Amino acid sequence: MVDEVSSQSGEDGGSGRSSRQKRERTKDRDSTFWKVLNAALELDFRKGHLKWTMSELSRKSGITRSLIYYHFGRSKAAILSEAIAVIGEEIIATSPARMVLWREGKWAETVRLSREVAAQAPHLCNFYLLHRDRPTDIGAAIRDLEASYLRKLARLFPALPPAGIKALFAFFFGICFAPHVDDETVNVAIQGLRRLTRR
Repeated sequence: MVDEVSSQSGEDGGSGRSSRQKRERTKDRDSTFWKVLNAALELDFRKGHLKWTMSELSRKSGITRSLIYYHFGRSKAAILSEAIAVIGEEIIATSPARMVLWREGKWAETVRLSREVAAQAPHLCNFYLLHRDRPTDIGAAIRDLEASYLRKLARLFPALPPAGIKALFAFFFGICFAPHVDDETVNVAIQGLRRLTRR
């Protein structure tokens, strides 16, 4: 779905690279990546969906347009597709490495990693909530990620009823984006969750 969002814009910066190849090139997600992504998310929230220019993005992020084009291509939609990728890989934690942590019961570690990403992308939660219910490709991608997350939780907690799985989703989503929560608080919350789920 992420590739669909970026390819529908019809622009790939003339490079012919797919969104996935761009993510692989920037998978370390350096400071340039975060500056551009955060600026794009903020502009999209404040000005309206895709109602901002690459010049505005360059000014807001402090990154030259040529460097933006190198990392993301010329498509504004491709930049927002990266936000979807970050939500999936880092917040919902669908990457193979993060799935290992989930299966091994290292919930506090995976939550800590998600919180680090949320701290690097402070407008990510706004983006998620703004687009989640919209009848757009981005909204559909977010809903698909949610469905994937719910399926993951159902596999990890097979004894819980559907309402319990949704409660876990709300718990993990909330703790990832809650401000002013330190590692000790996360550990206490996870210990309480372990008692409740007997895991």
